[in-house]
Order: sequence, then structure tokens, then C-alpha cells
Amino acid sequence: MKYVTIFKKARKEIKCDLKNSNQRYIDVDPLNKQNSLTHFIVGASRGIGRSLVDQSIHNGHRVTALSRTSPTEPITGCNWITGNAAEPEAFLDQLPETINALTFCPGKVILGPVKRLKPEQMLEAYQTSVLDAFTLIQALLPRLEGSVVFISSVAATTGLPSHCAISAAKSGLEGFAIALAADLAPKVRVNVVAPTLTPTEMGLGMVGGDKMIPLIENKHPLKAIPAVEEIAGTISFLHSSAAKSITGQILKVDSGLSNIRLNDR
Repeated sequence: MKYVTIFKKARKEIKCDLKNSNQRYIDVDPLNKQNSLTHFIVGASRGIGRSLVDQSIHNGHRVTALSRTSPTEPITGCNWITGNAAEPEAFLDQLPETINALTFCPGKVILGPVKRLKPEQMLEAYQTSVLDAFTLIQALLPRLEGSVVFISSVAATTGLPSHCAISAAKSGLEGFAIALAADLAPKVRVNVVAPTLTPTEMGLGMVGGDKMIPLIENKHPLKAIPAVEEIAGTISFLHSSAAKSITGQILKVDSGLSNIRLNDR
């Protein structure tokens, strides 16, 4: 049985079984349950964002979620807003006065070799990842306290075929985040989580379905790709008091893909 140790407190390990299909969240810092956060999750309808909603509710936080589409079923413990991150004036009056944790998940998957990409595709990717983030942050400045986390990709700094649009957009987001961390210190911490491929609907669509997962896993030094719950757990850690000295960082959750090269075995 495969376990991941998430947090140690008073010599006690908190573990979760990532092979358990019923496991939808990871306890990162049990102190968060005593210090409940007001967490605004943008891009919450699917994948990492949706997993983070479940995890934050489980951890006892006050959750507000934003997505372009409503959830198919009501989510208990969450104020769900249907809207566009690029138009914050349409939903500002539905947000709490203070936001302790903001997670920005949106991104546009635009793949293709450079000879086939169109300028409008490059602009669309940049709009979703960078300009929408900028517009939202600017509107939320009076409410922000605590922590902001943006979701990027290893493609921002790892050259991958057909990823020019994604790489340009996400590297722009990472630069924005680091400069924003300087602007907002010491009141607000700002960090980025940059995962490798994750088995979300979007991720699997990029590679041709789950039949490709074993081949992709084999390209990673750890011979695995992270579950969405692991990415959500990393975000929760960055928002927690355990990360109070971390800001301006790009945290790669990529099973070693970016920095490690192994000899053939």
C-alpha cells in the first residue's frame, strides 16, 4: 500500500492512502481546522480546482468558488458563483470582505507547432493565464490578506514540443507572480504551483486518454505522475501557517521531471 506522509506534529504522522478511490482530499495542516480561512478558488469546476474545493471544505474553511459553469450538483459548504474572472465587477458584491487565501487555477490548453499557431491563439493563452489574473488581483486588493497561489505548469520552463502558447503564457504568469509577491509583501504571500501532467479531464485530453499514462509516467524519475489530490494538498500547504515564511516561489510538483535525469536502467 502506497502512503504519502503529509505532515508531522508531535511525532505523529498523518498519512493518506492515495490508492483509496474514496480519498478526495489530503490533510496538510490540522491547525488550519482551528484557524479557518476564507478561501476563494477561481476555476473551480473541474480538475485541480474542484479537488481543492473538496479539500478546503473538509479542512473547515469558508469556501467561495468561481467558475464559468455551475456545478452539476449542489456543493454543501461552498458559496458557488458563476462568472468570468476577467469581469470581477460582476461578482465582487458576492465575495467576503476579507479573503485569506486566493487560488487562481484557469489556463488555456492551446497546443500546436509554432508554424501552425496563430497570433490570436497566443493572445488567448496569455489573456487567460496572465491578464485575467492581473485584472482579478487588482480588483481584490482591498480584500486580500494572507496568501495567493497561482497554478502554472512545468511547461513554463521546460521545452516541450507544441507547447509554445502554454509555455509563453505560464512563464508570463510566473514572472507576474514573483513581482506581485514583492508588491504585496509583507501583507500577502504569493506563490506558484507548477505541476507536470495530472490525470484530469483536461490533462488526459492533451495526451490522448488514460492509455498513454504508463508511457508518460515512465518519462518521470519517480515513475508516476501526481494525483490531483496531491496538487490540491500542495496548494493547501502554501496557504497554511506552515508556509508563513514562503513567498515568491515556484514550487514544481512534477515527479522530478524538470531537474532530474536518470541513467537508463
